[in-house]
Amino acid sequence: METFDYSQVPYGFGLCASADCPKASTCLRHIALEHAPVKYPFLPTLTPQKLQAMKGKCEYYRSNKPVRYAKGFTQLLNSLTVSVSGTFRWRLISHLGRKNYYLARKGDWLIKPADQQYIIHLAKECGLQLDDYFDDYVDRYNWGD
Repeated sequence: METFDYSQVPYGFGLCASADCPKASTCLRHIALEHAPVKYPFLPTLTPQKLQAMKGKCEYYRSNKPVRYAKGFTQLLNSLTVSVSGTFRWRLISHLGRKNYYLARKGDWLIKPADQQYIIHLAKECGLQLDDYFDDYVDRYNWGD
């Protein structure tokens, strides 16, 4: 595994101190705790009572496998015809929200895989068939929604 950068851990992300968990080596919650800097003496952590109550079936597991996020879809928008561009925009705004639509469009908000599939499906419904629907891609950890 590459060097873990604790500065990428979202504020308030719950950590796990369970050393006997079989998935600890691949769980972002445990990995983040192991890499927590000394300057943070108190961190949000699963309580021992909750760990014990789960009886080995962790509902908080978060895989350390990177996920491929899309960045921007301006090329897609430029390929749409005028007659369907408004429909595409309004349907996507209703799905993502106005702010996230505009941030995602220019690449300032990463597009999750499920939203990528929605955008591709919507573009195909509007009659657009492309080799690639997004401007760029990045691999990042999935910290959760």
